[in-house]
Amino acid sequence: MRVYITIVRDVALEQARQAEREILDGGYRGPMHGIPIALKDNVETQGIRTSCASLVDPDWVPNSDATVYRKLREAGAILIGKANLFEYAFSMTDAFPQPLNPWHPERTSAGSSSGSAVAVAIGMAQGSIGSDTGGSGRMPAHVNGVVGLKPTYGRASRAGLVPLSFSLDNPSVFARTVRGAGLMMEAISGHDPRDEYSAAVAVPDMTGKIGRDITGLRIGVARGYTISGVDPDVDAAMARALAVLQGLGASVDEADLPYVEHCVALQNAIMLTEAASVHYKTVRETPELLGETALMRLDMGSVIPATDYIHAQQVRKLMRNAFRELFERFDVIIGPANPARAGAAGSWMTEIEGKAYDLRQVGPEYTGIYNLAGIPAIVVPAGFTSEDTPIGLQIAGPWFDEPTVLQVAGAYEQATDWHAKRPPLPRDQAA
Repeated sequence: MRVYITIVRDVALEQARQAEREILDGGYRGPMHGIPIALKDNVETQGIRTSCASLVDPDWVPNSDATVYRKLREAGAILIGKANLFEYAFSMTDAFPQPLNPWHPERTSAGSSSGSAVAVAIGMAQGSIGSDTGGSGRMPAHVNGVVGLKPTYGRASRAGLVPLSFSLDNPSVFARTVRGAGLMMEAISGHDPRDEYSAAVAVPDMTGKIGRDITGLRIGVARGYTISGVDPDVDAAMARALAVLQGLGASVDEADLPYVEHCVALQNAIMLTEAASVHYKTVRETPELLGETALMRLDMGSVIPATDYIHAQQVRKLMRNAFRELFERFDVIIGPANPARAGAAGSWMTEIEGKAYDLRQVGPEYTGIYNLAGIPAIVVPAGFTSEDTPIGLQIAGPWFDEPTVLQVAGAYEQATDWHAKRPPLPRDQAA
C-alpha cells in the first residue's frame, strides 16, 4: 500500500515492552499509552531518518525530536514508522510513489499527508500525525474515510516539523473516531518556546464536550464558492449531514465565508513565497534533486513580488476580522471538505459534472481558507459517492475552540455509522 517510508520495528517493540511494563506496574500514563502511531515523514525523529519523501537528503537523521513526537512519546504512544507524503509536503514525485487509496487503488489518496491517513484507514496505526498547510491533512481524511483534525494555528508546536509555509503550517492528527482525534490533539498541544508562533494558552479537555447535546448550537452552512461546482454525490451527503444536525436540535443558517473569492490568490502568494524561501539554497545549488513539480512551484514562488506577499498578509488580517464577526452569529461552520470525489491516482485533476478542475485551484476555497484564518477544522466521514469513494464533512470553529468543533463532530458521528465502515483488505482489491 506504500504507506510507510521507514518502519521502526525495533523502536516499536521496545516502546511496546516499556508500555506493557508500566501499565502492569500501575504506571498508566493516559489514553495514548500503548497506542501505535505513525508520523508523517516530515516530522523530525532523533536517530530515525526523516526523508520528507525527497531525493534532496533522503537519509537525513535528525539529532532531536519534533515537539509533537516528544509529547506523544511522553504520553506512552508507540511509533510504528514514518509515513509517506508528497515531497516536502508540497508536490507529488515519482521518487516516492504515493500510497494507494484503500477503497479504490486507482483513485488518489490525496495529500500531502496521504500515508498518515491511509495508515489509519487500513489499521496500520491507530492514530497518526500529519501536517496541514492548505488542507494537507483534511483532504486525505476526505478521500480515505477517516477523521482529520487541524488545530488553531499556534495550538500545537511546529518545532521539528520541516517547514513548508511557516505562517500556514500546522501539525494535524488522524484517527478512526472524533474522540481519538481529540485525545491525540490534547496530547500534542501546549505552548512551546521552541516555536515562536506557539500560543501561550491553556490546553482544554479536548474531548470533554463530546457526547453533549448540541440543541441550540448555531451552525452556519458555508456558501460563496466561486470557482467550481459541487459533485452531486458530495452535495447530497452535505444535505444529509445538515438534516442530521438539525434533527439533533442545532439551528442552521447560511454563512457567507469572508474573502473566499480571494483564497486561491492568497494561498499561492503566501505559501509559494514562503516555500521558495525555505528551499532557496536547494533550488540554487541542487535543483536536479527536486521533483519536477516541486521545482516548478518553487520557481513560481521565487518570482512573486514582495508587494503581492505583503498585500496577501494584509488581506488575511481583514479575513480574520471578518471571521470574528461571523462567529458572533455562529458556533461552527460546516461544509464539504472538497467539492469533488476522489480523482485518479497520481493526478491533481478531478471532474465535477463533466467539467475538469485542478484540485490546487479549488482546494483553497474549502480547506485553505481555514489555514489562512488560522481557525480549527475537522473532517469526519459523511458518506460515499456512487463509486464507493468516501466523502468528508468539514466542521470549523473559532480560534482555540476545538472542544466545540469536536462536540459537533462527535454528535454527527454518533448519529451516523459512516465512521464504522472499513475499506476492503488489500487482498480483496484488484491487482
